[in-house]
Amino acid sequence: MPLSISKISLLVSYLIIILGLCYKPKWKMEHTHATISYDVSGYYIYLPAIFIYGDLQKVGFKENIHQKYRNSSHTYQTFTHSSGNEIAQYSCGLALQYLPFFLIADFLASPLGYERDGYSLPYQTAIHWGSALIAFLGLFYLRKNLLAFFSEKATSITLLLLIVGTNYLNYVTMDVAMTHNYLFTLYSLLIWNTIQFYEKPNLKRATFIGLIVGLAALTRPSEIMIALIPLFWSVSVFRKNENSILLSQRFKFITDKIHLYSIAVVVCVGLGSLQLIYWKIIGGEWIINSYQDNFQFDWFHPHYKNGLFSFRKGWLIYTPMMIFPILGLCMMLWKKHPLAEVISLYLVLFSYLTFAWSIWWYGGSLGQRALVQSYALLAFPFCYFIEYILKNKKRLIPFVIIAMLFSYYNIWLHHQAHYGGMLDPENMTQKYYWKILGKWKKNRDDQIYLDTDEEFKGIRKNIKEIYYNDFEKDSTIQQCEVVPIEGGFSYCISNQTELNGFYSTPISSSKNKWVRISGTFRQKGKEWTVWKMPQLILRFKKGNEVVKFKLFRPTRMMNDNETRELFIDSKIPEKELTEIEVVFWSGETPHPVILDNLKIETFE
Repeated sequence: MPLSISKISLLVSYLIIILGLCYKPKWKMEHTHATISYDVSGYYIYLPAIFIYGDLQKVGFKENIHQKYRNSSHTYQTFTHSSGNEIAQYSCGLALQYLPFFLIADFLASPLGYERDGYSLPYQTAIHWGSALIAFLGLFYLRKNLLAFFSEKATSITLLLLIVGTNYLNYVTMDVAMTHNYLFTLYSLLIWNTIQFYEKPNLKRATFIGLIVGLAALTRPSEIMIALIPLFWSVSVFRKNENSILLSQRFKFITDKIHLYSIAVVVCVGLGSLQLIYWKIIGGEWIINSYQDNFQFDWFHPHYKNGLFSFRKGWLIYTPMMIFPILGLCMMLWKKHPLAEVISLYLVLFSYLTFAWSIWWYGGSLGQRALVQSYALLAFPFCYFIEYILKNKKRLIPFVIIAMLFSYYNIWLHHQAHYGGMLDPENMTQKYYWKILGKWKKNRDDQIYLDTDEEFKGIRKNIKEIYYNDFEKDSTIQQCEVVPIEGGFSYCISNQTELNGFYSTPISSSKNKWVRISGTFRQKGKEWTVWKMPQLILRFKKGNEVVKFKLFRPTRMMNDNETRELFIDSKIPEKELTEIEVVFWSGETPHPVILDNLKIETFE
């Protein structure tokens, strides 16, 4: 029997995932590039603590593992509770899902000649490729879900565009062991069981629904919102067509089948209570804030604008393909599609919860990773939109062109985030974005625009040097214990003092509109962590008042022990000024930066 087009599309999606997994084989990479690193190691830590070290209370192995594998910048995966025990920062739902793959690795590690420590190659490989199987399962059920409402052709196109055109690709390949891949699959399974439950209500489906909702909430507590899907599936509050259900009708159905809903709730609560039990046993409290007030919700000021449109991490900036499902949802609402209201309700509440989080950019991720699991639901309006496109050939050609551009852009983003090195997953700016967009060859000097949005273009004229210092009378170089760049002395920017040096010069009004701060820099040891990087700060002052300031981090553009001439340009404020001041802030880096030939010039 020949394969249907949607099955072919599914197999092609699987092939793309496999190629992506091999493109960056994290299971055999080291340190922070390994599969079990950073947040994954935090979700995972329950398993070695229980099954290998028998030490869930103190997690005494954590420091040794960190020293051996260097799988994160610091050991933030647990914190010391007031009880004296170590509490995991992340909930245990993902560890529960890792468990089958962990047990396989744990059984094979010693016979294969690897250390049975929870982090050697067998564990990395099992978690990585086991997570890939989870991705396959999620797409398998997504296809079944879409076919319940849409055509083979529209379903096949939706599957492929989700893979090649969105940041879902990153979380089923590069970061496959993160929560979003697993949650996407849980969403797909929940939708499938919801469809089956309302076709034929029974204990089996109710139990599965309870298990899935409980496991999702145990993975990320905010995912309890997933319960909206089975509760309001096909429900219409305001408008009714032949395929939708009124809210009153759903309420009556629930009361008639209350025993099934009760089973689902009991199973969900029972599974979700595992985290409460863990907190009670280890910390002596039923509820523990494992984030220790480091992060919080801005309930009255959700970051919608930044979350959707900012160049730092805007969803539609870095995943523009998702414009199509948004358009599709608007069309579904207009046409009174039975799924329109439940998807809209979910999307409004879920996006609010997502963007109300104070760390709305969610760390070093590719695009808005917190929304990735919702694609299993947004695939419905995506598919609806594609069916609309397929009905008219005049619409098809522009859609194909746009979809291909979005897909190319998505592949470019993925490459730059993992190998090209141009994409900074946490610190992007609008100026830097436009500097690198579409480029394949990295120019490291562009990285200054991660710090400043000002750029002088053209040929400098009327250049006037208003300050120069070769530091030959400065002995701070002795702090750094390195050879000066030129002459007998250079300036040392070290972490022994927070603020280093205040070098200033008077400035008077002139026709020059720009200022350039330049110098020769050398870095002793590469600093990769942004918040630890030393800074050169330029201040325009009127008396003691700082009228304007700019900064840049020279270490962004330098390699270990490399000497480079670097500069920053800034417009001179159109205000009364008395001086220009240069300040050096050392950051927290242990790697000193050496500076020589500091120069301040004005020009037009």
